[in-house]
Formats: sequence, C-alpha cells, structure tokens
Amino acid sequence: MRKVIHDLAIVRRNPVFRRFWLGMLISRAGDAFTTVALSWLVLTVAGPAQLGVVLLCFGLPRIFSAPVAGQLLDRFQPRLLLGWDNALRGALVALLPLLAAVELLSVPVICVIAAFCATLSAVTEVAEGALVPRLVDDADLESANALLGANWELAYIVGPPVSGLIVAWAGASPALIVDALSFGLMSLICFGLPRLGKTSAEQPAGFLKKWLGAGALFRLPAVLTLTLTTLVFLFLSGMIEVFYPVFSRDGLQAGSGAYGLLVGVAGCGALLGVVVGPALLRTRRPAVKIALAVGSGAPFFGLLALTDNVAVAIALVGVAAFLWGPYFVVERSLVQRLVPEDLRGQVMGARTAVTSLGFPLGSAAGGAVLAGVSVKAVILAMTLAYVALALVPVLSGAVRKAASVRQAVHTSAASR
Repeated sequence: MRKVIHDLAIVRRNPVFRRFWLGMLISRAGDAFTTVALSWLVLTVAGPAQLGVVLLCFGLPRIFSAPVAGQLLDRFQPRLLLGWDNALRGALVALLPLLAAVELLSVPVICVIAAFCATLSAVTEVAEGALVPRLVDDADLESANALLGANWELAYIVGPPVSGLIVAWAGASPALIVDALSFGLMSLICFGLPRLGKTSAEQPAGFLKKWLGAGALFRLPAVLTLTLTTLVFLFLSGMIEVFYPVFSRDGLQAGSGAYGLLVGVAGCGALLGVVVGPALLRTRRPAVKIALAVGSGAPFFGLLALTDNVAVAIALVGVAAFLWGPYFVVERSLVQRLVPEDLRGQVMGARTAVTSLGFPLGSAAGGAVLAGVSVKAVILAMTLAYVALALVPVLSGAVRKAASVRQAVHTSAASR
C-alpha cells in the first residue's frame, strides 16, 4: 500500500501532470454531466426513440474525428488544441439552455450540437493517450495512467447522481449551465499548460494513411494486436452493460434495486482495480500483465451462472470488476512505450477510431443475443470469450517480442 501511495503521489511531484490530470478529471465529470442532463432534456421535448438518435450523434462522430485529432496533436501545440476544444464544447453546451429558454430547441438542433461536441471531444480523448509520455518520466507512466483511469471511474460514479440531483431540483437547463462552466474551467487549465517541443511528426503520403493513421498503426504489429484486443475487450464490456439489467431480472429474479447495486459495486470495484491493480501486477512481464487483466476476472463472472442469490452475485461482480480494472492502465502504458514519439498522435488517433466501435457494437450485440438466448448460456459464452482474449497477448509473437525489448531498454535505463 505504501508503494501505491508513493506512485499516486505523482500529482504532487509533477506540477505539469497535476494540471493535466485535474483538467481531465473536470472534463470527464463534464462528459458524465452532459450525458445525464442532455438525456433528460431530450425526454422533455421528445421520446426514447429520439434519445437513442441523440446519443448516437453524441458518440459516433468521434470515430471519424479521432484520426484527425491525432494528426493535429502531432503537428500543433497540444495546450492550444485542448484549450479550444473545451472552450468550444462549453459554448455549445451553454447554447442548449439558451435555445430552450427562447423555445427554439428541437431534436434536430440537439443532434447537430451533440455531433459537433462529439467531433471536438476527440482532441481531449486522443490527447489523454498521446501526451502522458511527454509529461511524465517513463517510470511514472503506469501511475499516471492509473490516476487518469481513476478519473474516468470517479466521474461515472459521482457525476450522474450529482447531475441527476441538479436536474431533479432545478431542471435540465441549470445542469447544462454547470456543465458548460466545467468545460470553461478545463479550457483555462489547458491554456495554462507549458509549451511542448515539436515531435518532428512524420507526414505520411496518401489520404487514408494521412488521415486515418493506418500506415503508422500497421507498421507496428504489436500495437495493432493490442488495439484489436482492446476493441474486443470493449465489445465484451458493451455486452456486460446490457447483461446486468437482464441478469438482475431473469437470473436473480430481482428488480431495479439489485440492478443498481450491481452497477454501483462494479463501478467501485473497477475504481479500486485501477488504483491498486497495476501495483499488484508490477513484477509481471508486460504481455502477462495484460493477459491477467483480461482473464483473471472471467472465473468470477462465470460463477454468476451458478447463483440466484443477490448478495453472492454482487460480490462476484465486484471481484470481477476489480480484476478487470487494471486492463486499460497496463495496456495503454505498454502501447505508449511501443509507439515512437513522432507517431504517437497518429497511432492514438487511429486506435481511438477503431476501439470506439467496441462498446456500441457490444451493446447492440448483447441486446440481440439476450433477446433469444438464456442468461446462463450468455454467461458461459462471455466467460470463454474473456479466457480466449487473455491468450492473445501471450501467444502473439509480435507483442511478446516488442514488450520484451521495451522492458529491457526500460530496465537498462533505470539501472543507470
């Protein structure tokens, strides 16, 4: 535990990273606020079908804008891109309550604003992966990623309930104003970041290679393999998102209260896993770390097929979420170490575009499968999928070779 505390104290030791971390915490909380407040706003002027369209507009454009954001982050000052990204998103969110006040708000208008917000948000999304190695020492990389991962978990544990309370107390418009102010604060923090030296980014020829980062990604087979692993991991996470309410109703024969407890415990378990998990895996080889982060939660998830007791199910979900928690920390840290600095923006942009498909496709697939297949069969199939996915990094020669070479370089540098 002392080592964990020392690692997380990077926010005290590194003032530049502290500023970036604080800004990302505010940005993540703003995203969570936006989702809840915007959803309620849409339901007040339309219905569930229109809400689905708005949420699609709020997520889909990032798939196309992320590669462009990666190119821009390689070529221009990140602090300016991040500052303007959040400033413009704050202005767009503030426009929603203004339009509502003058009765000019409609679903098509909300869709357009949501799409612009999603397009801009790719800059902040890609920057989280591309900038961290430029802000911290290599030895602090996993600690920095753990703190950024904790931001995500905290934002989605605390943000939605707080936003929901504000909406219930004062309405959706005041909640959106608070949200807009949070983006404004993030913008000021980002503009205050120091200038970073140019990366001498390579400019690939051809439209697809330039704007989609395909050339850079495919020249790094280990990174490509890890990217596809993350795509499938997110696909399974999307299925789990749909699985929990169905399992609560059909598997546990319980109501929405049990569903809420499952989701809450999963969030707390994931948060604890993000903070503590990387330290527990510290001595493992990089490929093994990733394999354990994918596969170790599978047995506990699989045991859900054998219980209809709510308390037991909650405990199993909490343990599984804890064991899955370190995945993005250890996977992202390895990818950051494997990607040359001058290609990092391109590769992270391409990765974001690819992996962004995982969660929505998994949610859609989960809904379709659970509509016609028993809950126990789905649990078994997903457990086997996690086990199979865990084998990918340890069986991939490209990942094992690249990770071993990178670890040797890191160990040599640390011993000097």
